[in-house]
Amino acid sequence: MRQGPEAGQCATIGANLHDSIRSTDLTGKLENKVAIVTGGASGIGRAICQRFGREGAKVMVADRNIAGAEETLSLMKATPDTADVVDVNISDAFQVERMVTEAVTRFGRLDILVNGAAILIRTPPLVDVDEVLWDLTMETNLKGVFLCCKYAIPAMTANGGGSIVNISSMSGVRGVGYSVPYAVSKAGVIHLTTVAASQYTQHGVRINCIAPGGVDTPQMRGSTASAEAFSGRNEGHPMGRVGEADEIANIVLWLASDEASYVSGSTYIIDGGAWASAT
Repeated sequence: MRQGPEAGQCATIGANLHDSIRSTDLTGKLENKVAIVTGGASGIGRAICQRFGREGAKVMVADRNIAGAEETLSLMKATPDTADVVDVNISDAFQVERMVTEAVTRFGRLDILVNGAAILIRTPPLVDVDEVLWDLTMETNLKGVFLCCKYAIPAMTANGGGSIVNISSMSGVRGVGYSVPYAVSKAGVIHLTTVAASQYTQHGVRINCIAPGGVDTPQMRGSTASAEAFSGRNEGHPMGRVGEADEIANIVLWLASDEASYVSGSTYIIDGGAWASAT
């Protein structure tokens, strides 16, 4: 088995990396841009909201967890002029359309959409998966991304274009079996990205996808059977650790910004080399 850094070293590396990311000189890459981030109440979504805010964007933090979304605003040190919260069930077309309308009404336009909201529930093997759980996962993780794109794209094209970043998962690439509906829904997000990009890149809307591997978030910790099992994810990883939410936010920032102006229809694997090392 490949040996990584000791546990104590991993903690130090992660802490140092987090401090480094937070202290990075900001460049205003999203100055005067307006973004909607679904799933912004915690984890990767929260890190994206914070990074977008520091880069000059006006951010609509979209989530059903309003207390968590308000906490994100607090961490962003946001003012009413720079960010707001919207309560939305992304599997409901009316609520998604309202979310987009509120963002445009509130801030005057829509330039960026990050589809980060998702649910992950561990399941038994396929034949024992409950149909209700399957439908719930598909409605949130796949239909929700479809609806957000459906209503955001016209708002973007009306303003000359924009950027959409869909968050899939390595589960959608590799078909990891600890949650059958989650893996299938995330595979769907990858293909939805490709299809949407083929139709709307010509209209000025760039649509890309990221597929993170293990990232230290509340969702990941909650999907792991025990603290010991979570810590065990570091063992054998080529970097000796899982990712940090800020690291995912960095590539989302790049895809959302004009620096990625020639990028559309792509899916980026962000797993610290784990998949490459396993093949």
